[in-house]
Amino acid sequence: VIIIQNDIMMKRLLLSLFITLTWFLVDAASSNGSPSSSRAFNRPHDYDIINEEVLYEGWRKVIRRTVQSPKLTKHIDFDVIDQTHSTGGAVIIFAWNSTSKSATIIREYMPGCHRVLGGLAAGLVEEKHATEEDAARYELEEECHLAGGTWYRLIDDGVSVPMDKYVQTEIVPYLVVDPHHVPNPRPIDDEEDIEIVTDVSAEEIMQMVKKGDMNLVGAWGALLALVKLRELGEIQ
Repeated sequence: VIIIQNDIMMKRLLLSLFITLTWFLVDAASSNGSPSSSRAFNRPHDYDIINEEVLYEGWRKVIRRTVQSPKLTKHIDFDVIDQTHSTGGAVIIFAWNSTSKSATIIREYMPGCHRVLGGLAAGLVEEKHATEEDAARYELEEECHLAGGTWYRLIDDGVSVPMDKYVQTEIVPYLVVDPHHVPNPRPIDDEEDIEIVTDVSAEEIMQMVKKGDMNLVGAWGALLALVKLRELGEIQ
């Protein structure tokens, strides 16, 4: 019986090693030596934009985008949302304290769902920002009153992630570990009403995500940050 059990365990181990090696080889072959080339997902397609018209423009603008493709029997119109004052994308930041093993997040009114939800510091990349990380540092100071620390980009270099199927804005998420308090931070925007929430554990973050106390983008950024924190040995 012991011999049979050991044989089964060995077969399972070999199968696990085979699967792991297979995925490693597939990833290596598809990346062609570049760690980001397999993840940018800028797939070729045969859709062409034949017309764009701004239907409305305020803080954001609605664009009527007309596309054509050999796959379509007629031209198709889509209503696409874009930022009015920025074309540089957006950033979102998860702030972590390695001493207290806790995060600093925010709560704010979200007009789309007409609710006050938890979230992360976030904002647009504007002309005044030299880089995406520069924009992230600005937003962290404005919304969480934090600066400095050790910064981690949570997706590959050169990659940004589309916010939604019908939104042009693309986002870059960051984790910052051990930022310090800023006594006189840059002011927030006039329309923002933000409550800073400190000492939030990783378990509480997960509960917020599961209970719908974060919007989709905030939850996505938080989950990526938790994965990185596990890699760093900050959480189990």
